Amino acid sequence: MTACRASCALLLFLTLGAAQGQTPPVATGAPIPLGSAATTAPSAPENTPAEYKPGMLRPSAQPGVTAGELGTMDGPPVGLLDESSGGLGQSMWVNSSRTEIEDLLTRLPLVSADPFARALARRVVLTTSDAPVGDGKRALITIRIEKLIQAGLINEAGALAASLQLNNDPDFARVQADALLYAGRDKDVCSDLTAARLTAPEPFWLQLRVWCFLSTGDTASAELARAALEVTGKDPAFDQLVADVLDGKKKAPTIIDHPTALHIYLMRKAGLPITNGIAAKLGTAANLMAARETRNTAADRLSAAARISATGALSPVETVAILNGQAYPADQLANPQAVIARLTFLPTQALLRRASTLETRPPQKVDLLLAALSPDGKTARLPQTAALQGDIASNVKPDGSTMKGRFLISRALILNGKADTAAAWYANAEADMDHAAFAILLDIAAPNPARDGGAQAAYDWLAKNAAPQQNPVPIAALALGLADVLGKPMPPNAKALAGTLEGMRWDGARPGPDELRKLVEASSQPGRKGEVVLRILDMVGAGGPSDLPPDVAVECVRILQQMGMTGEARALAIETLAVKRAP
Repeated sequence: MTACRASCALLLFLTLGAAQGQTPPVATGAPIPLGSAATTAPSAPENTPAEYKPGMLRPSAQPGVTAGELGTMDGPPVGLLDESSGGLGQSMWVNSSRTEIEDLLTRLPLVSADPFARALARRVVLTTSDAPVGDGKRALITIRIEKLIQAGLINEAGALAASLQLNNDPDFARVQADALLYAGRDKDVCSDLTAARLTAPEPFWLQLRVWCFLSTGDTASAELARAALEVTGKDPAFDQLVADVLDGKKKAPTIIDHPTALHIYLMRKAGLPITNGIAAKLGTAANLMAARETRNTAADRLSAAARISATGALSPVETVAILNGQAYPADQLANPQAVIARLTFLPTQALLRRASTLETRPPQKVDLLLAALSPDGKTARLPQTAALQGDIASNVKPDGSTMKGRFLISRALILNGKADTAAAWYANAEADMDHAAFAILLDIAAPNPARDGGAQAAYDWLAKNAAPQQNPVPIAALALGLADVLGKPMPPNAKALAGTLEGMRWDGARPGPDELRKLVEASSQPGRKGEVVLRILDMVGAGGPSDLPPDVAVECVRILQQMGMTGEARALAIETLAVKRAP
């Protein structure tokens, strides 16, 4: 009898859901703020076509057609950026292959702490753009919203998710719902944007349906939906959170076995903190909230931040504040180098930052700073570590006892926009490969007529000491090549050598010959600008450009420059040259 009752309830629930699908209840209330104005996105893109309303299909699509029949229906062009606000153009990939764009978007390094990769990838994902024609496995908008969630850009994900609806696409429906829930968009969570909750049998959708009925006072429908939910298993945490929101009790569940975006939404709506333990079971969005939550302990905030340190979700300012909030015993501060071998990246940054702040002896301070700037002795994460340790680097003065830190400290200062302070580290330095590379980096990052003489001397020195017959090093090819494609004035012999070195094949993480060919081919055709950017970002990767061969890096900068993306070309050049060591 019990089994019959449960199965009958489920059947009645699904039947009722289908009947009510045209007029789902809408909850009221404003989106829950994230507490950071810097991450606030518009509630919806201003350039959504006037003729489009949520629930409509693209004019060319037919009701009931699925991705398996005619290819994925991507809906109307939506986004948060048009060309006047930093977008890449609505036709940025209309002439590209649909399959290749989907593949490149899947690999897009938006989830990255590298400043260049993250900033440019964000522009691609948020650009209002038409989809290329062709079959696909997933809707491009689904991938875009999913990337934003994974990168911790939850307000942007919510705004994009609220801008359209795709019928007959359960993959999109779930990603869309997660985005709306993480962004705390009350007016959208129970709207027709989540109409899948009315018929879908999965526990997530059943729970959302229960909540939406209860939030509008429809207890009869909520009880019917809850009966169907109990067939799939009990979730005491969900029941507790619903009661917390409706009754104002604020009694946090002791455990949430399988937390989802709905649990996070209800916790925030109830005014409960997102704890480190709950965040650990979820992805970037939940960990971002736990790291920002001031009611969590300093150690728990660091733990949550550490799990997403490679995503770039937390700003450098937020991260430094978390690092500064840590407390350490005296024995660890006295010998931090022995402790960091057991720590992951961000806890290491925290301990070294505190120890170097307290250290008063310049040589020892530099040792700690260098360990922080180059984890494991590598420079790949310098753009990130420079942002976390830049204020300490600014307070170290160049002299005989600190000169061992010249390379890393000067580059960290340039990456932090402190070119004049960086220049002091090479004042009166003897001419060599490192000095020449630094002078050119300085010329690219912060051109100054007062430094033109030093830049020209560096170009001249390289022209005389980096010719092919003299076994040139990669940094010479990189410095001269980048300066050349960016149009920096240089002596004729240096410019001639730049062309020679650019044409040589250099070691590094080389993309396949076919990938380079596709990049050059796409850059020469209109309607493929977005594809060009995707291909460059694919070569740079989430870890940044430190491993790019000089000839590949120069070619990427050249193409960006030729497309009119001069700021991006310069940013890539600065970062690539800053992390490249001279032998």
